[in-house]
Amino acid sequence: MRKGRILPVIALAAVMGFGFSRAAAAANDRETCKTASGSVAIEACTRAIASKKYRSKKQKRTLSLLYTNRGVEYEVEKDFDKAIADHSEAIKVDPKNPAAYNNRGNAYAGKRDYAHAVADYDMAVKLNPKYAEALYNRGLAKHNKGDWAGGDADIAAARKLQPGIGNAPK
Repeated sequence: MRKGRILPVIALAAVMGFGFSRAAAAANDRETCKTASGSVAIEACTRAIASKKYRSKKQKRTLSLLYTNRGVEYEVEKDFDKAIADHSEAIKVDPKNPAAYNNRGNAYAGKRDYAHAVADYDMAVKLNPKYAEALYNRGLAKHNKGDWAGGDADIAAARKLQPGIGNAPK
């Protein structure tokens, strides 16, 4: 009779332990996605996104960041199409995430599509007018489009916000 009572307790403990392990793994994947690089980061981001843990309205910012972090890693690997797709998903999830626009602009710039890059940097700056990195990136993209005056103005504005950006002397 005692055996019958022990088995349900063991089964319940196993189920609870498995649930805890999955939650811990999802949290670890989120952290690894944020801090690692290369294929390790891409795999962690992919697992965290697939976990569906971040699908609620409350977690949309986190899901957006998971997509954009993975997109940045794709940019480093020069897989600009995958990067653009991930940054686009980040924007779809959270249209007010200026980093997603800035990073998608970087991916477009990597493809030498400066018109789309400038449009994304414009949106990043619209969402956060003090986003020095987006201003600087927009300045570089404008230079690449031949708009030297506009590019110089953006780079100067970025350096005013963040002295030293682009390795400029402070």
